Amino acid sequence: MNKQSVIPIVMAALLLAACSQDFAEPLLPTSAVSGAVDTEQASSTTAAAPNSSAPTTSTASTTTTSLAEVPVQSSVEGLTVLYAGHSFGRPFAQKMDEATRLAEIEGHEQRVVFRGGEGGVPQAMWENPEVQSLIRKQLDDGAVDVVILICCSSEFRETAWQSDQEVSDQAILEIVAYALAQNSETRFGLAMPWADFPSEYATGDEHREVVDAAYPRYQQLADNISEASNGAEVFTFYHGAAVYELRSRFEQGLIPELTNLIGPKQSSVFTDTKGHAANMAKDAGTLIWLNAIYGIKPLDLPPIKGYAVDVREIAASALSSSL
Repeated sequence: MNKQSVIPIVMAALLLAACSQDFAEPLLPTSAVSGAVDTEQASSTTAAAPNSSAPTTSTASTTTTSLAEVPVQSSVEGLTVLYAGHSFGRPFAQKMDEATRLAEIEGHEQRVVFRGGEGGVPQAMWENPEVQSLIRKQLDDGAVDVVILICCSSEFRETAWQSDQEVSDQAILEIVAYALAQNSETRFGLAMPWADFPSEYATGDEHREVVDAAYPRYQQLADNISEASNGAEVFTFYHGAAVYELRSRFEQGLIPELTNLIGPKQSSVFTDTKGHAANMAKDAGTLIWLNAIYGIKPLDLPPIKGYAVDVREIAASALSSSL
């Protein structure tokens, strides 16, 4: 199957009706972990208390993590990051507090505006007056340094596979313009996840082929958005590659502690047929986020305890494969 014929398939696959069904887990157990409201239509800014009926705003968690005995010494300044999207990105955003503590970055603030499934892609979020208002409120103080959005809007899916058409996403353009009006130094990251329903693909290579084929067009979208926004910094990153790398190693029998493609979160790649990430996939993907936002290479971090394999190496290999 050539790339041109694959791209329309991935555009459908990346609808990602990813309504989250389980709370994000810490990279390793901590004394307290904050969760997010977990319903298809929930919205949140940072973390809402479990079973809460309304979104809440909270400061970054101050619990200490046992990720590593000696954190890396870092002079990197903490940033305020807004993630607006669905649950194929939210666990990684929620883990950034712990990841930055591992990297000994002080002052990271994580904000989240969430919508489940297709309602969490940029176009759907921005065209929903309630969600657009939530995003604007998070940007209005001018403190947000980085905005992370996730693939894929309907407009992008419609234009990405047509080689004679300029790839576009008007919603992202408008979000970028609004954020820059509040803080002209804001950077923008476009996150590429993995295709849902993993069991429909016979192998990890087949699973990743569809997104690999679309990713160059996603990179082109970032370039187009940057050019149309007077040179704003717009970058892409492919955290789905970490999930694919993990699946590939699982299929080769290289991760003994993973015994299922889909199953319990501690011993599987995915937790459900939809393809929500289990624990190790979340941890590897979070290191991709840390690299994208702060430029820290996974192998420059201390070892992540609690696994028989080196999750840092999995993330590093994923980064290499997505360049």
